[in-house]
Amino acid sequence: DLLKTNANLFRFVKNSIAFRNSHPVLRNKYHFQNRDYVGSGYADITWHGTQAWNADWSPSCRTIAFMLCGKHAKAGSVADNNIYVAINMHWEAQWFEIPGLPENLRWHISTNTGCASPEDIWEPGTEPKLENQNGILLGDRSIAILVGK
Repeated sequence: DLLKTNANLFRFVKNSIAFRNSHPVLRNKYHFQNRDYVGSGYADITWHGTQAWNADWSPSCRTIAFMLCGKHAKAGSVADNNIYVAINMHWEAQWFEIPGLPENLRWHISTNTGCASPEDIWEPGTEPKLENQNGILLGDRSIAILVGK
């Protein structure tokens, strides 16, 4: 009965595990270096705030975002999608300007904890395209994960 009672939580965790397994950029054995060591045009990890490319490191800040460049997966030996994670720990919704992608790629929504089930997480490969490729309104105390593909 617990599985039936917690079906939404089970689906969320199952899709989270599938997401991690399908993205080798999340499973590097080396630390991120914040530099482009494979010539992709992006550093392996870049830091952002509510404005793309401009992280707010002040102690009172309640928002942060980062992007992982998929071309740096497994030290550049495996290609993956870019992953963007926006974290809003503020008590109000916040608009996050997201970094642009190369022309042939678009951001897709993998996870948005500010949405109700079943639109809080998508199975890998079924993520809907983000309507506004310039940004996302992230609800209070929520996390969004985007996939560039």
